[in-house]
Amino acid sequence: MYHYLFGPVPSRRLGISLGIDLVPMKTCTLNCIYCECGRTTDLTLSRREYVPLPEVKAEFLHYQSNHPRPDYITFSGSGEPTLNSSIGKIIRFIHSHDTGIPVAVLTNGTLLFDPQVRKELKPASVVMPSLDAATDKVFIKINRPHSRSSVKGMIEGLIQFRKEFKGLIWLEIFIVTGLNNTESELTALKRAIQKISPDTWAVLSDLSGK
Repeated sequence: MYHYLFGPVPSRRLGISLGIDLVPMKTCTLNCIYCECGRTTDLTLSRREYVPLPEVKAEFLHYQSNHPRPDYITFSGSGEPTLNSSIGKIIRFIHSHDTGIPVAVLTNGTLLFDPQVRKELKPASVVMPSLDAATDKVFIKINRPHSRSSVKGMIEGLIQFRKEFKGLIWLEIFIVTGLNNTESELTALKRAIQKISPDTWAVLSDLSGK
């Protein structure tokens, strides 16, 4: 039984994906109203090594030796993976073991304003950030962020990451009926997407506002 690896699970875009979870349940920079993991219990912007790096490495090596090769290795799970200050080390560790398996990172994008976070994600093959709002009013209603987060800072971080990152950026958007599907908000989102210039973007759900 693994503590930090999960799956592999079938994914529409990533095929058979082996998950790596780098933070405890539910440690995140947001407390989104639609999160399938439930309510955030540790709302934070503080980066640290939340789980033991040697144990994550050991689990990965054991999996690699005893299971079929997945299509992707995906950082996701119980919260925001970029909160773990060792995410870059783990990505490089995976690459150093000649797996050739592409690495994906599912992130809410709130920490991409930080040059160190952007640097640590550079070796990834695909980064899948989310953007559900382009105004602070709606950002607060849907994503319920940490008090020091702003949608402007988040968008600026995504724009800068696009300039620096050579891999694929697949932007994900949750449409929440009654909150971010108004004409003004959709127009603001469209402008933000154009500035970010992701390789692709997708609407994942259409939920009723709460």
